[in-house]
Amino acid sequence: MHTPPNSSHFLELLQERGLMAQASHEDELGELLAHGPFDAHGKRYGVYAGFDPTARSLHVGHLLVILGLRRAQDRGLTPIIVFGGATGMIGDPTGRTELRQMNSREVVDGYIENFKTLIGRYFRTDVPNAPVYVNNDDWMRGMDWLSFLRDVGSHFTIARLLSAEVNRSRYEAGGLTFMELGYQLLQSYDFLVLSRTHNCILQVGGNDQWSNILSGADLIRRVDGRKAFALTFPLLVGSDGRKYGKTAGNAVWLDGSMFAPYEFFQFFRNVSDADVAMMMRLMTFEPLTRIEELTGPDANINASKEFLAFEMTALVHGKEEAEKALAAARALFSGGGDLSSAPTTLVSRAEVEEGLGLLALLVRAGLAASNGEARKLIQGNGLSVNGEKCTDPHRKVGSADFQTEQGALVLKKGKKDFHLVRLSD
Repeated sequence: MHTPPNSSHFLELLQERGLMAQASHEDELGELLAHGPFDAHGKRYGVYAGFDPTARSLHVGHLLVILGLRRAQDRGLTPIIVFGGATGMIGDPTGRTELRQMNSREVVDGYIENFKTLIGRYFRTDVPNAPVYVNNDDWMRGMDWLSFLRDVGSHFTIARLLSAEVNRSRYEAGGLTFMELGYQLLQSYDFLVLSRTHNCILQVGGNDQWSNILSGADLIRRVDGRKAFALTFPLLVGSDGRKYGKTAGNAVWLDGSMFAPYEFFQFFRNVSDADVAMMMRLMTFEPLTRIEELTGPDANINASKEFLAFEMTALVHGKEEAEKALAAARALFSGGGDLSSAPTTLVSRAEVEEGLGLLALLVRAGLAASNGEARKLIQGNGLSVNGEKCTDPHRKVGSADFQTEQGALVLKKGKKDFHLVRLSD
């Protein structure tokens, strides 16, 4: 991981790279940080982001926030990672039209353990401002309901809570519950606790969290009279207006067991040409001058995309996995080479001999969500089998299909989505 020079001001860095969407009291925060990462008593400032364990893995949208905390660490601030052991039992309704599935405490605790493994790889631990990990269940579980209403709830009006677009839209649709309305209070209280216990002055997160983050900063200023600030990063939105982070209906997970390193590589290799520079600014630690060289008018855009994919895969999965993914991608596109890391599905010889249908195989390989979707893919000339267009949705897979240079049946969906199918005894 490339570490930028410490002389750069934190807010200036964010602005230069297009990483700042909104910030409260920006001039005041800039003046505070310009004097260094310590307060008047010599205590280091903290900056935090929260992660609710509503799935087993974090995804690429979370990565932008995690890397934002790493940038803060590189500038002397202490990164504080809050796991939502309490709020994860409820779930934030932001950006959703339905209630989240509520998991048991055992499931939530298991998710948190995986989050720790996933997040830990992005921070330095050999420095005085090593990351701090906390769980909001530690302070939420022991707080009684009446005390929370008195000490926190009294500072929020219903009108203010409904001013948040996510709450207002759900209220107007008749689907806003008291549980969801209370989420903003819980997140605000997290910030208040961290302000008191870890000298935390700043909360960061995605821009869709602006209302919740700002409420926490305002609560601290009203209750304790301490300085507190809110800052959000832009969402990963492409030049076509679509939000990045989803592929074929699935999140781009950071856990390699849920989203293979090769698939992760291909996700970044296949971003729109117009979005390569944006992705490099937001998601890598490459100097801006280097990014300009890689994405300027005279640059080879395919080489730049390959560079982006390699750097991101190395960041998330390690250099060895990135090298494997690069080799597999080049081999699939050019023929031959090392395909050991290409996405692969195993089928038994017995299945093939019994007559394995291509539609079922596409679903099994994850190239289609259903037989109907697989049929549309074939009928729309979107599938190649071993380099030849397939137009027959009734096609069966035979033993001869596996006699290729790759020693496997090669499926190609569209122009760039490859998948290998190998025989197992």
